[in-house]
Amino acid sequence: MREVKPFKVDIRQVFDVPTVAIEVTQHEREVKSCPHCRCVQQAEFPSHVTNHVQYGPRLTALVVYLHHIQLIPYKRLSDTIEALYQHSISTGTLANMVKRGREALESNMDIIEDALLESNILHVDETSLRINGKLAWVHVACTSRYTYLAPHASRGKKATDDIGILPRYEGTMMHDAFGTYPKYTHATHALCHAHHLRELKGFIEQGHTWAMRMTTFLLAAKQAVEAHHGALSEEEARRWERVYDRILERAQHRLETMTPLPKKALAFVRRLQKRKEEALRFLREVHVPFDNNQAERDLRMVKVKENISGTFREETFAQSFCIARSIVSTLTKHEKNVWDSLCLLLAGETIDRVLSAT
Repeated sequence: MREVKPFKVDIRQVFDVPTVAIEVTQHEREVKSCPHCRCVQQAEFPSHVTNHVQYGPRLTALVVYLHHIQLIPYKRLSDTIEALYQHSISTGTLANMVKRGREALESNMDIIEDALLESNILHVDETSLRINGKLAWVHVACTSRYTYLAPHASRGKKATDDIGILPRYEGTMMHDAFGTYPKYTHATHALCHAHHLRELKGFIEQGHTWAMRMTTFLLAAKQAVEAHHGALSEEEARRWERVYDRILERAQHRLETMTPLPKKALAFVRRLQKRKEEALRFLREVHVPFDNNQAERDLRMVKVKENISGTFREETFAQSFCIARSIVSTLTKHEKNVWDSLCLLLAGETIDRVLSAT
């Protein structure tokens, strides 16, 4: 039948993964002595080959990725590697690999920090995390392109001073009005309206009609800014400001006549009055967003980590997690392949070169 030509060819495709195995690469260098001057000459090993026997950057990248990014605990990670590669690695060795991964990645945090300091908008926030059974905090400074996460025992200004980004930042800082951030007076500030909308929802449920009017105002202003490609004209912005002032004046008058005095609602109204410029900065400046959702998104995996695989026994483990998450978040924002990029970084490449590569 080979000589009979087919009148039709059916095609079926099967997508599968190849058999995987750990590969051992032996590096050899020659050491020679000059027959005339007896000077010893020897070749150089690759920069990442530092021991007689060691695990390579790709396996280290796999361990860092599965532990810090996919949040697989060490014991389950050890079982997974043995099942997939028929190679046993103890949990202690895995922890050491993660530590070496952190050491290789840590210098790239300075590059991310420099990029953040040059940005015209900086999203900042913090969330709680338990380290060695004690309450601690993870702080974030980020943009749509870069992420910097750092753990600290403190929530306030001591933490942000120690981390070192906010004291040097001179652009516009977007936040939720937490008392630490306004203390950095060399930066301008913008307030997150997602937080305001959540607070307003609570006041609406308590029967405050002014809260509904302010909610409608904020959402309408957001739509107006979007329709004008990110910023209003000065005349239009002032018109929206007058409406803002009127809503708050009437709300304040109404609240001050109520018995008992609704202190929380009144404090909220007075805060919006006092910080009007920061609250309405998004009307005029195209780089200022309506909310601080970027920071909240970049902090979300901290809580996921806590829910899935527990907290950290030591601060160094939390630091390692934050460095890896910062690097991976930055790679993702630049639409880089996380796996390939991690392998390059753990082999000694720098993140600025990885991000600029086509």
